[in-house]
Amino acid sequence: MEGTFELLGPIEILQLLAQARQTGVFRVPGGEVYLERGQPVHAQYRGQVGREGLFQILALKEGKFRYLPGERPPCTSLEGPLDHYLLEAIRSMDTWPSLSPFDLVGLARAEGSAHLALSPEELELLPHLSTPVSLFELVARSGARGESVQRAVARLARLGLVRITRRTPHPARLTIDRLEGSLHARLDTQLLRAWRDHYGPFSEVEVRADGRTLRLSVEPRGNLGPRLLLSSDALFFYNLRVGQEVLVWPSL
Repeated sequence: MEGTFELLGPIEILQLLAQARQTGVFRVPGGEVYLERGQPVHAQYRGQVGREGLFQILALKEGKFRYLPGERPPCTSLEGPLDHYLLEAIRSMDTWPSLSPFDLVGLARAEGSAHLALSPEELELLPHLSTPVSLFELVARSGARGESVQRAVARLARLGLVRITRRTPHPARLTIDRLEGSLHARLDTQLLRAWRDHYGPFSEVEVRADGRTLRLSVEPRGNLGPRLLLSSDALFFYNLRVGQEVLVWPSL
């Protein structure tokens, strides 16, 4: 088997080989990973051996690979299941898959998490994923910060524990909260970015509340999650209240 990392990266390919309990060598230019019955036993990449060599290979984003079944390692430099190394490597990576608040997230293989040393925030998300839910709704259910939920979901996806389905941005159901000292409505930065990436530039949103449609100027604010922040004056002027749920979408 051979190919490029155009469709699948080294993490995904090694996971497939591990799940199939393959014995052989996974080679890339400058390095290789030896597997025995799906578990890594030796790795080297450009002079780095063992754990560090494996991490360098896992971080590759482009290039070619070849898998040769039946090849035996010249020595042993790794112990333990592949998933443990993947978890450590993924946490050390600076870049994460680009996720939209509207993407649908669901469990891919819940049984695979039993032996992994997942972080508390990752473990707390898993019960909320028994049925697929949008990333935006997951923030509301978990009560965690949007940025930390996105990082945890990205790690779980790279480990193959959750599946992400891309979805087109749509109106968002938000809860109104109070904002002091601002004339503009505030929305989560990632939510605004997802809308603008899809629909193009806009500076106002439409808000559906109690059968009325309002138009509000909007500015971004980080880690708001599913909330719409309004000043006390705006709440009074538009006859809205804290805790009220409204539908919000771009005014184009």
